[in-house]
Amino acid sequence: MPVAPNCSSLSGGLSLVELLVALALGVVLSFGAMNVLLFSKRSFFEAEELARLQENGRHALRYISRELTMAGYLATRLPGTAAEALESGSPCFDYLMATARPVEHVNDVSRAGETTSGGNLPADCLAAGKHLAGTDLLLIRRTVSAPVVAQGERRGTVDAEAIYLHDVPGSGRPLLQRGGSAITAASELWEYVPQVLFLRNYSVASGDAVPALCRKRQGQSANRMAPIQCLVEGIENLQLEFGIDDDGDMQPDRFEAAPDAAELAAAVAARIYLLVRSVHPVPGYVDDRSYTLGRTRVEPTLDAYYRRLMQTTVVLRNHSFARS
Repeated sequence: MPVAPNCSSLSGGLSLVELLVALALGVVLSFGAMNVLLFSKRSFFEAEELARLQENGRHALRYISRELTMAGYLATRLPGTAAEALESGSPCFDYLMATARPVEHVNDVSRAGETTSGGNLPADCLAAGKHLAGTDLLLIRRTVSAPVVAQGERRGTVDAEAIYLHDVPGSGRPLLQRGGSAITAASELWEYVPQVLFLRNYSVASGDAVPALCRKRQGQSANRMAPIQCLVEGIENLQLEFGIDDDGDMQPDRFEAAPDAAELAAAVAARIYLLVRSVHPVPGYVDDRSYTLGRTRVEPTLDAYYRRLMQTTVVLRNHSFARS
């Protein structure tokens, strides 16, 4: 008679040891996969912050460089030409309408935007309590590089609220006035775009702790200053040095970080130093480096932000012709 098979001898499975080994391997593999994921995410975040920092720095450097290069450009008139202002308003509005000084510079301002060395601007040119202390402030007066009206012919849209340098070749001093005024057959209109550039201690909302390059310009709806407009985030320090031409050969003989009015009038070049910071902190990173911006030294902050020092030298093409 055949013997029935023993069912217990046909069953299979993992022993306790095998199960524990499998669980251990699973934990190790999961831990490794999680580490790879976290490392990839951190690397992406770091690369993104660094790329954003570099792009912000390049943009800010290009912007300030162009403004300094164009400073004093007054269409067909020589830089430093006095224009007759047909508009009047707040102290800073009127101050920017005085075209005789293409560039003004305030060195190492306080949080109020002022300095003990003098040369402070009208109060409504500033952002009281919002400036990054120890950074420089720059004022530029100029027109755009192309007219909207040339020889009475419209080449662009004339904004009735914008301010224009209204010039008639061969006439007396040019006029600064709102658009929409009468245009004669020979008249030329060039938009006038002076501005005050400075660093604010926040970008979007007070207390966000993101430094930014900002500007103040004349308002269009009224003869006062427009609200502050921030251009680039992460600009933590701005220092300027001006190359002074002492012998009239149009070459800088020395560079000064805090030139007086006479020295600034003789400036033919400018060095721009920017300390650019990442917008967000990078976990696990500590910035223990010091930075030298011309004659200014920034000590290590020991925080988690990336920083880069950027600098360039520009020629003051128009400003050098404005000397009295």
